[in-house]
Amino acid sequence: MLGAEQDIIANHVATGEVRLIYWPMLDLGPNSENAAVAAFCAGEQDAAHFWAYHHTLFENQRSVYLARRDFFVETAAALGLDGAAFEACYDGETTRALVIELDEARRAIGIRQRPTFDINGHILLGAQPYETFAEAIAASR
Repeated sequence: MLGAEQDIIANHVATGEVRLIYWPMLDLGPNSENAAVAAFCAGEQDAAHFWAYHHTLFENQRSVYLARRDFFVETAAALGLDGAAFEACYDGETTRALVIELDEARRAIGIRQRPTFDINGHILLGAQPYETFAEAIAASR
C-alpha cells in the first residue's frame, strides 16, 4: 500500500470519504507483536504518530526482527514522543492485549496474507496500484 498510500490519503482520507484502519498481523515472531504494540502506543499520543512510527518500522524492517525493547523506545524518542508515556504503554498489558485481540479477529475472518485490504467487504490482496483502490472505493459507495 505504501506506493498508493499518499494518493489514497490525498484523494479519499483527507475528504473524509475513507478511513484507514490498521489491523496487526502477528506472524513474524515476537517482534511482530512488539512492533505493533509500539506503533499503537505512539498512536495513543497522537494518531499521526502511529503512522510515523509505522512508516519508520517499515523502513527499518531488518532492524525490527532482532530488536529489543531499547530499539522501540529509541525509535519513539527519535520521533519526539513523550518517552515516559510511551514506555508505560509499551510495558503495560492493555495495548498488548488489544493488539493480540485484533490479530485474532483478523485471523477469525480468514485474513492471512499481507497486505490485505478490506474496502466495505471488498477484499484486495497484495500490493495494488492506486487506480485499483480508487475503483474499489467508488464501487463501495
